[in-house]
Amino acid sequence: MKKLFLLSLASIVAFSMTNFCEAQDNKFLYSKPGDKPKKHIMFDEEIKCVKCHPVKTKDIDGYTAATMTLTQSKLGVMPKAEMEKRIVEVLSGHNGREMFVLSTSYNNKPLATIIEFVVDPKTLDFYAVSERQTEKLFHIHENSHVSLAYVKPAENYFKDVLGVQVVGEAKLLTGKDPEFEKGLEIYLPSLLPMLNLPPDDTAKLTALKEKVKKNSIMTKITPDRIILKDITLRAKGLRLTQIWEK
Repeated sequence: MKKLFLLSLASIVAFSMTNFCEAQDNKFLYSKPGDKPKKHIMFDEEIKCVKCHPVKTKDIDGYTAATMTLTQSKLGVMPKAEMEKRIVEVLSGHNGREMFVLSTSYNNKPLATIIEFVVDPKTLDFYAVSERQTEKLFHIHENSHVSLAYVKPAENYFKDVLGVQVVGEAKLLTGKDPEFEKGLEIYLPSLLPMLNLPPDDTAKLTALKEKVKKNSIMTKITPDRIILKDITLRAKGLRLTQIWEK
């Protein structure tokens, strides 16, 4: 009985070792330069494998291998000025504003918040106004690295994909900050139609500005990277994923 037990144990160990070794073969890893999975995405032949699959992964910035490939490839790239114009067009939404998911983090605990932002068409900076004492503001105060995500609702996300992902630096502004006034110039025009406030009513407009300055905190996000996914670009001979970098 004891021999049978030991024999069974040895078999289990041997089987485990076989599986462990199997996990080291080229099913999961590039065994030599040039090897790639059969389902590897389309890539520019001039790009070296190491550009997208670095040997050292310390301090990695969050790019996936697929995204990294696109930053290196020149195939189907949209001119930067056209990309910026399209990004603004997509994010202008209703009355110049759009709803985003804002991702923040504090002490390794993430938070996703639904919030409206307005994009500055000249700088691609994003502005939002919110109440004081909200959780997301405490997060940003402690950790300014944030991400925004927008996706246009669709019945078939494979056929009608349209979305934007933003990674950048957030800054909190009070009514006493000089940048607050500049942010209001971008933010307020999109707010007036929602409040049924005529843009030429100077008295009411001034009163609204003072109220916002006194009671609200403005969040300004300066993007480092914007990823646009737009299926309509394929008809122009461009790839559907475009990457804007500061």
